[in-house]
Amino acid sequence: MDIDIEQCRENDKIKEIISTSGLPIKYIKLLLRLSDTIYINGINYNVNIDDNKVIILLISSKPDNVNGVFNTYPITNILDKLRLMEKENDDLKTHCEVESDLFKILIEINR
Repeated sequence: MDIDIEQCRENDKIKEIISTSGLPIKYIKLLLRLSDTIYINGINYNVNIDDNKVIILLISSKPDNVNGVFNTYPITNILDKLRLMEKENDDLKTHCEVESDLFKILIEINR
């Protein structure tokens, strides 16, 4: 996935990508809540949605903005939100990967 730095800085652009993804409203709402959690916790991130797969790249913590550098507390909050989403929605499967200093969250939606 290409990293669009401008997209990372503007939560509204990411919300627009989520809202116009063509996913059912249930998943749009869940992803918008996750997006808010990421934004509130001061993480630069990017989103890509392709059919039933969502890729969220966590890039860095603000204000440092150094790729691959994250504060522990915000990452914990995001992972906790992700865990609750998966627990409450058995049609979501998630896993995380570290790739080139980026924290990659993969969400598969089984409709």
